[in-house]
Amino acid sequence: MISVVIPVYNAESFISKCVGSVLEQTFSDLELICVDDCSTDGSSELLDGFDDPRVRVIRFAENRGVSAARNAGLEAAVGDYLYFLDSDDWLDPDYLEAMFLQAQETGEDIIVNSNYIEEFPNEGKRALSSRFGFVEDEPGYYPMNVIQNRFPPVVWARLFRRGFLLEKGVRFPPPFVRNGTEDIFFTGLASSFHSKGFVFRGPYYHYLQRSESLLHQRDLCYHNIVSFKALHDERKNRNLPTEGLRLFYGGTVIVDTEEKFDFAKDFFTEIAPEVRRHKELYAPLDVFLMEAILICPDYAGFRERYNPNISISFIRSRMRI
Repeated sequence: MISVVIPVYNAESFISKCVGSVLEQTFSDLELICVDDCSTDGSSELLDGFDDPRVRVIRFAENRGVSAARNAGLEAAVGDYLYFLDSDDWLDPDYLEAMFLQAQETGEDIIVNSNYIEEFPNEGKRALSSRFGFVEDEPGYYPMNVIQNRFPPVVWARLFRRGFLLEKGVRFPPPFVRNGTEDIFFTGLASSFHSKGFVFRGPYYHYLQRSESLLHQRDLCYHNIVSFKALHDERKNRNLPTEGLRLFYGGTVIVDTEEKFDFAKDFFTEIAPEVRRHKELYAPLDVFLMEAILICPDYAGFRERYNPNISISFIRSRMRI
């Protein structure tokens, strides 16, 4: 009933715990597809050691990235539902059962579980997810743009009906969308076909925070904008609406090259009218970043006016110490 897809690249230190948390689920009607993205450590050997007929391993001859790995798993899957898990994280034992029951009861194509725990190498440090200002203890339906705007656009918090993804042609983005921002494109595109989504607070996903992971690279938020641009283009190509959706978020964007500046300026020029009409969807920092880039004719002018760590300096300038 459920196909679980795990992209694996040099995950030797984590993969046993990750895979074990799937094989020990209270929901057993599943297959586990591990896509080895040409690992150079001991990950491949560990994948061979799982003695369970539900485990399948796909191996790439060359490193192709997480999008290609997830797409390969999606194409190979046979389950009614698809779940994407990261190789350094793990699940509560009843996580998939709870997701499946909600999918069966509602008949929805996408189920969102808003509960997760940020885990740290220091086991005494943990952070539980909040209600994000809209998700209550009782499950319910929320406008899809509200979910996309207020809840992280991560695939691991969502269970997808496989037939829906195939019918709508939802796939992970091209290789130029990277650094952990592929989820923005995938969840954003999948959500484009529904006006409302079903959200509940179930068992916990355990999300490991490690300094060397993709999501902690210094230029992450620039790649967020790259992913939003790819999603925006895909929506336009498919004649899907963009009005009233959050089209980017700034975060701690570092505009430290002319290439980044030119890319952001071109995109912001295109979306600025929509952003200005829907400022309620954006944090003040997002709008500040957009307007700061748009008023500068070129990168040299931008550097004269702002620190390349623009959003970080913006925050610090407003701190009262």
